Amino acid sequence: METRRLTRRLGMILIAWSLSSIVVAMMLLFVPISVLQGIGLQALLWGIIDAIIAVVGVFRKQEQSADKAARFLRINVFLDVGYQLVGILLIVFLWQDAFLLGNGVGIIIQGVFLFVLDLYFYRKFRSMDISTPSNNGM
Repeated sequence: METRRLTRRLGMILIAWSLSSIVVAMMLLFVPISVLQGIGLQALLWGIIDAIIAVVGVFRKQEQSADKAARFLRINVFLDVGYQLVGILLIVFLWQDAFLLGNGVGIIIQGVFLFVLDLYFYRKFRSMDISTPSNNGM
């Protein structure tokens, strides 16, 4: 699979996730339960940010190399772990506030999805880069 097609596939999955997050957020924000409102707020914020990132990636004119995409996704995988740690810290230290507890859960949900997505596509791009003859084993 060529790099451009794989990049578009990643972007389309991220667009679907972001739109789903926004729809779920719109429902949760109006539920009179603080934990769910916190999850909803995170779904809305992450959904908007992910949509912007995905649209830019899908409609990007210049194709990037498999190596560059893999490096970018490797960084994202580490960031995704960091997001989950922030969510865990919110839960552990601020669990008494139901809204903040929900925000922590919401961050973890988003971080887990992005971790799986980024790791999957990192491996795909990395395998493309390794199989490229001009790579010279690097």
